[in-house]
Amino acid sequence: MVRTLWLGGVLLLAPGCLSGASNLGAATTPVGTTEVGVSVNAIAFERGRERAYLPNPELNFRKGAGDDWDWGGRLTLFGLELGTRHRLVEGSGLTFSVAPSAGVWYVPVTNNSTEPVNLRLGAQALLDYRIDRRWTVTGGASVSGAFAGPLTAFQGRFEGSHLLASPGGSLGIAYRLSPSLELRAEGGFEVPFDVREGRRQTTGHAGLTLRWWRVDHR
Repeated sequence: MVRTLWLGGVLLLAPGCLSGASNLGAATTPVGTTEVGVSVNAIAFERGRERAYLPNPELNFRKGAGDDWDWGGRLTLFGLELGTRHRLVEGSGLTFSVAPSAGVWYVPVTNNSTEPVNLRLGAQALLDYRIDRRWTVTGGASVSGAFAGPLTAFQGRFEGSHLLASPGGSLGIAYRLSPSLELRAEGGFEVPFDVREGRRQTTGHAGLTLRWWRVDHR
């Protein structure tokens, strides 16, 4: 039931004018295992007529829930995101998964100061190519719909709100330091489109993640 609900419609609340790293591969966390990670990301976005860069540290976790899916989340300086990851295909050296997610974010640093509250619905497709037992390359493609508006949206007043559609992509590479420890580098971009006003400035991200696993004790 939980899996059906997530795939049928998940509310993803994420920055409408900032790009965010997923820091994920396609391989799901095994049942009975908890995965914890620490990420150091940099976000590039439009500020006035120039590009600006902002550090965005992150704590993330995932927990194996079934043979082909897991669930987890991440906490950053700007908000919280929760989601699931579902493995659809696994073959020799390849794994393909989809990852819907949901969160809430506060974004005070964009050009439009009337849009600090961002709510977003979307999903990401992830493809792993395992070079060998230590090296894995991950390609990602994402698409999302977002609501970006003022704090008064919580009071039912939506003046200055915008609806956004944001396709994007990412490329990452992971190195397994040990059976329970991984280092991952990732870079990516998003291209936001305002439903009424057209395309906005492309945003991007890059960062490193150190992730480790532990077996849950019953």
